[in-house]
Amino acid sequence: MPTLAQTLGTTTPVSPLLRKARRLGIGNVPEMIALAASRGCHHYACQNSTTATRIQPTALGNDELTILLLIGENPYEPSAIRCAAQLVRSPDVDLKKLAKLAVMEKCERVLAHITRAGLQHDPEGRRFWQQLLSLISPPPPRPEPHLPHWSRFVSMPGIQRSGPAPARWLTPYP
Repeated sequence: MPTLAQTLGTTTPVSPLLRKARRLGIGNVPEMIALAASRGCHHYACQNSTTATRIQPTALGNDELTILLLIGENPYEPSAIRCAAQLVRSPDVDLKKLAKLAVMEKCERVLAHITRAGLQHDPEGRRFWQQLLSLISPPPPRPEPHLPHWSRFVSMPGIQRSGPAPARWLTPYP
């Protein structure tokens, strides 16, 4: 299976953050997604419970977990990118640490894709997305056919009794 970096046509960096995650018992993307689901990303919850869900935020913060889901060394898994787009809006994400990790792990391009989608389609989080975009110094926008479309980061309830309901960015909830 190709890595995310290979799918995007970039080199695959070796991730120090992934080594930390492996020391904590997180060995693959499904375990990362399970941990994110245990921290409020219920949209991506699966039936398989793993020991990774027992890792406390003090050992591995949500900012670190967000970046772990986006690193190029991972196998290409669009649901990991979608899960990261939800987890990044967690209230305990430190934007400066997130931006620093994104640069260190060479995943600014993927994070910028999510951030630009958030700017356009998450009016409640506009300030958050503007701050994040200013911190990561992203590459210029370009078509990203291999990254999930913005509609995969939102809930679209459609037509309700009261009329069309607006799309809402998926955010973690307890």
